[in-house]
Amino acid sequence: MSNQYQVTDTDYIHFLVAATCDVSCVKAADCYSKAGIVVSHDKFNRFLTRQSLTTETLWMEVAPCIERRNGWLVLDDTVIDKIHSEKIETTHFQWSGKHRKVVKGIGLVTLVWTDGTNTFPVDYRIYDIDCDGKTKNDHLRDMLQTANDRGFNPYFVMFDSWYSGIENLKYLDLLGWNWFTRVKKNRMVNPDRAGNVQVSSLAIPDDGLEVHLRKYGFIRVFHSVNKKGSDRYWATNCLTMDYVDRKNLQAICWSIENYHRALKELCCVEDCKVRKAAGQKNHINCSIRAYIRLEAVNQQQDVTIYQAKWEIHSNAIAEYLKDPKYAL
Repeated sequence: MSNQYQVTDTDYIHFLVAATCDVSCVKAADCYSKAGIVVSHDKFNRFLTRQSLTTETLWMEVAPCIERRNGWLVLDDTVIDKIHSEKIETTHFQWSGKHRKVVKGIGLVTLVWTDGTNTFPVDYRIYDIDCDGKTKNDHLRDMLQTANDRGFNPYFVMFDSWYSGIENLKYLDLLGWNWFTRVKKNRMVNPDRAGNVQVSSLAIPDDGLEVHLRKYGFIRVFHSVNKKGSDRYWATNCLTMDYVDRKNLQAICWSIENYHRALKELCCVEDCKVRKAAGQKNHINCSIRAYIRLEAVNQQQDVTIYQAKWEIHSNAIAEYLKDPKYAL
């Protein structure tokens, strides 16, 4: 890379695929320079803060990896921790499932596609209500409409109780899609035309119970108990669903949690210290696209994303072991 060379998103993504450090523009430039490709850290900083990478860049790369008329769509959000940050833009105080409390961070709402084996992000939004005035539910409907425009026809769309409001359910009905969601224990339903009661008060058989949801219509509710012994309640517009179907869908829902974990552990999505909102958004875009490269290896070569990452590191360690620099 000469002084005239302009750093691209591909350059930065390659760095994120390989990196395990607390990433920065200085470290990216240092790694490229040690590989014989001289470039200054200012080039990486200008790339992050002056580019405007959109979700379309993600879609162009992931589209060949998925079957739009097969599989499931799963939506959820996660918090990209910025707990100790005071000056990073687009951060908000919000609930973190990881910390089990409200923390400061960047809200990332993601729609993933899965076939039960591979999981690919197909769309995402940054929660920044002060900038665009959109809630997480607004982002949900935007991404569902975009997925419909792109020709998706999923078996089910699945999401957490946060997104189970009537407006979202009716929107999915307009698209003609089946949905499956967690619901809170105090969700009011009418099981026998005698009045609304909390779903937690019902005796729900294993194969579910058909009830009426006010302002929506008939749904089927299910009950399960997690490993900690806590009650979980589920709902769907598929009135023929049974115990086996519910259990399978519940397992598939977990794919997005695995995706969030890998994005943070393997793709450095939380490690950017750039203060400007543009820099953070571009870093998140590149981190998500770094994940696509690891998951594509899993899909094509049956190598897990963790194995793929380890192959990079193991080769570097092997080179060091040939001539240990810090041996006494």
